[in-house]
Amino acid sequence: MGARILVVEDESIIAMNICEILREEGYEPIGVAANGERALSLAAQKSPDLVLMDITLQNGEDGIALAQEITRLRAVPIVFLTANDRAKTIARAGEVEPYGYVLKPFKRAELAIAISIALRKHAAVSAAQNECAVLRDRLHPQELASLRLIALRDGYAYDHEAKRLLHNGEIVELGDREVRLVSILAENAGRIVSVERIESFVWNDEFAGEGALRSLMFRLRHKLSKTLISCQSKLGYMILAA
Repeated sequence: MGARILVVEDESIIAMNICEILREEGYEPIGVAANGERALSLAAQKSPDLVLMDITLQNGEDGIALAQEITRLRAVPIVFLTANDRAKTIARAGEVEPYGYVLKPFKRAELAIAISIALRKHAAVSAAQNECAVLRDRLHPQELASLRLIALRDGYAYDHEAKRLLHNGEIVELGDREVRLVSILAENAGRIVSVERIESFVWNDEFAGEGALRSLMFRLRHKLSKTLISCQSKLGYMILAA
């Protein structure tokens, strides 16, 4: 069997249909959860490779908050299932940095494609992180720091080898897309990066949706100093070098 997938869905007929699709596509459904307690238990016990997460569960339980709890347990890609396509809901779901969305009612091909893309993207991220870990082991700490750090304003520095942002030597916790956004800005520190180039890099040339970058930038700026990233009206964004 292929990737092991946890299905978090409170409508039993939909859950059964999803499991059938997964098996036919070569994946292994490792369990179905209709509520948060069951989902957390399965995630901890069975270590899924991907989670399909309904945004609204039994008794109005919040699938977005549940996804955040699961990702704290395990670095697993989340694909949201939702009948709610309101921009506010999608923007809030984006805080979890999901690997995809599938709108209900969905077709088999739509679900299969979303899962395939999510697994490939997650594998690419994991491979990059592993490569960085190998590099860190091979170089002397001082040599590594001198080669890889880009000095930024307000005590920030970007480690372009480990793909992480530091503030006064401490790691700034960021989501996957926030990391990609900081990456393209920091690699071009002191220069304006166009909106089109940012969207192409952050979303891997996939359709991001109107307002997706603004929403992502809003969340990122709340984690950083107010003067680190500047908006250049109608041109793009720039992260300021030290």
